[in-house]
Amino acid sequence: MVCISLSLLPAIKNDLTEIKNACKAKNINMNLTNMKYILSKFLLSLIKRVNQIDEALIEKGCDY
Repeated sequence: MVCISLSLLPAIKNDLTEIKNACKAKNINMNLTNMKYILSKFLLSLIKRVNQIDEALIEKGCDY
């Protein structure tokens, strides 16, 4: 689990960079008032990625 967690760090960084670039393209400021939009996109992408890892582990036969 530690290895999986550590391997997610670069992916999370890439997701945050993509969200930051999308905000710049849409002219959305990165401030506290817009943070709910930014965090919602980030959390949804994180949940999707965790779900994909969960399904991959189940297919490989890892029971938890």
